[in-house]
Amino acid sequence: MNAMPNRDFMEVHPLHQHQPHCKQQCFVFTEIADIELPAEITKFGGGNEKLHCSNGGIPSYNCKKDSCSESSVERPGRSRSRKILVGVCLVLVCIAMAGGIPLALQLRSSSLLEARLAFIRRLLTESPLIEGSWKPPSDVKLNSSGMADIRQNHIGAVLWPIAVHCGAQYLDAVQLVLEGIDEAKRITAATNSMHIVESADEMEQTHIRGEVAVLMGIGGGHALGTSLAVLRSLYLLGARFVSITSLECTTPWAAAAIRRRDYLIEENVTNSLNEFGKTMLYEMNRLGMLIEISQLSETAMIIALRTAKAPVLLMNATPLSMCNGTNVASIPDHVLSLLPENGGVILLNLERCGDRQISVREAILAINYVRKVAGVDHIGLGGAPKSYALLLAELARDRVWGNAAIKKLVGGNVMRILREIEALKNRLPLYEEWIPHESIESNSYCRYPES
Repeated sequence: MNAMPNRDFMEVHPLHQHQPHCKQQCFVFTEIADIELPAEITKFGGGNEKLHCSNGGIPSYNCKKDSCSESSVERPGRSRSRKILVGVCLVLVCIAMAGGIPLALQLRSSSLLEARLAFIRRLLTESPLIEGSWKPPSDVKLNSSGMADIRQNHIGAVLWPIAVHCGAQYLDAVQLVLEGIDEAKRITAATNSMHIVESADEMEQTHIRGEVAVLMGIGGGHALGTSLAVLRSLYLLGARFVSITSLECTTPWAAAAIRRRDYLIEENVTNSLNEFGKTMLYEMNRLGMLIEISQLSETAMIIALRTAKAPVLLMNATPLSMCNGTNVASIPDHVLSLLPENGGVILLNLERCGDRQISVREAILAINYVRKVAGVDHIGLGGAPKSYALLLAELARDRVWGNAAIKKLVGGNVMRILREIEALKNRLPLYEEWIPHESIESNSYCRYPES
């Protein structure tokens, strides 16, 4: 039943048309109690009459003098601006989708990269990033710029092998390695930011102080002069690891990996790891020295993995299936698969493969490949494309690389094998053997004949 119009009700035009004035665009109901409204609303055209505007019985005053309510009718200028903004957004979305990159993914990558980098930087303050096979700057002196490079790359500790040229074998290799150790000590002493350490605990304490820890080693077994006594003496001087051979530098007791086809092999040298070589490994285990095997021949590598009483180390290495360059040690998959049995660690050099720069994507593929073959407990780092922080930040996008896994990768695994070799110290018998004379009689070894 339709209600009769009240005489106090003023009939007006509907609000669907825009009018220059709002004088006739409000409804006045006598059913609503008189409400004192603001003067600017109640005065229309100079009048003083009270208006009781309603929208379903709710008091309202959305009309102003000479203007229309913005809640009822949208301004044409603002409507056009919104349409233009929506159109621009649609065009940007279409462009992003046409390029094959969803806009949401772009926004996610850019917004989370800084967060991941911050996470990695914080993690590296807790656990030292240990870089394998480190070399000092070419000018020999560690000046401020050289130290800045180490700190900017968030390196907390380095493994420094004292290198001796292979040509010095049978000549003055022992003297050269002694001079190299002396030089390393003088270089680190000249800086306030590097400290030579001899144990895992010292490495951790040095990192806490904000310094770079240096673990010294011998860069080739030819510098030992085939002498267990020299090995023990170098340990007392601070050497804590020995690379059994350097590249293409076979010793009388261990065969090195040969890359060149025109390489001339000496007569009566071993093509593997002979009995005196095994004795060398036993004595290194007794002393508490890490055994580094990356430059051994494949056969010698397998024998060393099965002979050593403690975990071994492979530095400056990559999987053979992913890189067969001359600047790194290329390790076959079946050798990598033996690492869990031995407990050893491979330090991946992911900076270059030969003359070619490795990309971050290729580096991540290599890390995940070794993890699949050997396991997360057997991987470390010895070089990275661009920077370690960026590599680790990109790696952290994968859920399998959480906090604990990344700590193992950056240095936790190396710390573990250092502690294991330290726990084995002095638990094996002392070895006093000499290398058989026939193993060295055919070369020009300068040695005083025994009586």
